[in-house]
Amino acid sequence: MKFEPKIGESQAMNMKKLICTLAFAIPMLIAPISFAQSNGNFSASGSSASAACSIGSGGVLSGGIVASQFAANISTSNGSGNTLDIRPSLVTGLFTNTKIDTSVSTASADVGIQVCVKVDGSSAGILPAPCVIYDQRFQQISSQLFSQLSECQLVTSTTCTTTADCPTGDTCNNPTGGTLTGVCTAPNPLCNFDLILSTLSAHSFDFVAPVGIGKPHVITTSWSTVGSGTVGNAHVASCVGPGIVTVSQVKVFNNSGSLSF
Repeated sequence: MKFEPKIGESQAMNMKKLICTLAFAIPMLIAPISFAQSNGNFSASGSSASAACSIGSGGVLSGGIVASQFAANISTSNGSGNTLDIRPSLVTGLFTNTKIDTSVSTASADVGIQVCVKVDGSSAGILPAPCVIYDQRFQQISSQLFSQLSECQLVTSTTCTTTADCPTGDTCNNPTGGTLTGVCTAPNPLCNFDLILSTLSAHSFDFVAPVGIGKPHVITTSWSTVGSGTVGNAHVASCVGPGIVTVSQVKVFNNSGSLSF
């Protein structure tokens, strides 16, 4: 004999209500998980590997990126706390050449590369600063040695009263000051000292930018040569490439702290 329990009408109704409640609650529990996953986004823009800086003969830089900026587009989710983590990564090259001789006792060179970030054409609100120096070098060479060496002054047969009587670049050595009692002296081209430095480096930096909700944003990364240039017989050059800028959307929640700079 088999015993089958009977379910009353009220019990059946309660079971139906329980099933309906679970059917409604389970999607509600799952929904926040998928919503949280959709808060992240990623974008990137960069150059090809062929746009690479290189050091050639004599330390001269070659190659590099022809353009001076990258642009990356990214959309943010609806909600508060949207923040962009912007990371430009670049290979940078610097070239400096300073040379002194009998006529130039001091030469200096100053060159660097500055990287700036903008969101939707504005640098406002970017932390810790919208621009940073990725690479910079100051190079100087000085000496009074050549002026103390008689071998560094070539005596010519041209007579003179003042330096104006001598060819360009020569000086008049006239101790007595008499008319045409001096002789023109020319700098010895063998008396010189030349210092050349070339470097390649890889750099990256994280910029943080709180942004509004919903709309697409355009992130622009640009770079430029900075420095005070050259003094005396000196030359500078810079190079960038290859490079890439990556942009990640993150969420800042109240219970995890705030941005502190």
